Formats: sequence, structure tokens, C-alpha cells
Amino acid sequence: MSKANPNHGNVVPLGSAMGDVCSIVTFATGSGIPADEVAELVDNGTLPSLTFADFRMVNVGKLRADLLSGKESFKAGDYSDD
Repeated sequence: MSKANPNHGNVVPLGSAMGDVCSIVTFATGSGIPADEVAELVDNGTLPSLTFADFRMVNVGKLRADLLSGKESFKAGDYSDD
């Protein structure tokens, strides 16, 4: 995660600038993934998320913890129970 992906320009490492929860747009901007893709990944349970009022947020804290504990693959439904 510390190396920038040349296909995505400047990406923000999950550990440095993102809080534990952020909007889909903020996560998309920081990760270099298009916002519509991030929304789809949240909707199908590939990325962990939380809902505040009517806003769906990416649970970066959960994602970070899973990556640090060695999780290497993410597939649809991994976080559907969140």
C-alpha cells in the first residue's frame, strides 16, 4: 500500500490521511478508484461500510485493520453482514 500505483496518479495511503470512516467520494479520491466503482464495492459488500443517517460511508478503520492482519483478497459479500 505504500507504493503509488502509476495508473492512478497520487493515491493516499490508507494509514496516513484518511480517518476511520469517510464518504464514498473521499475514499474514491484518496484511492484513485472511480466513485461509481467504490459505490458498487460498498453496495455488494466487497468494502466494509457504515450508514450514518442516510449516508453510506466506507469503514476505512475496518479495512485498515483487515489489511494489517493479513487479508489479501476482497470479494463480493465479504462485508455484507456489516
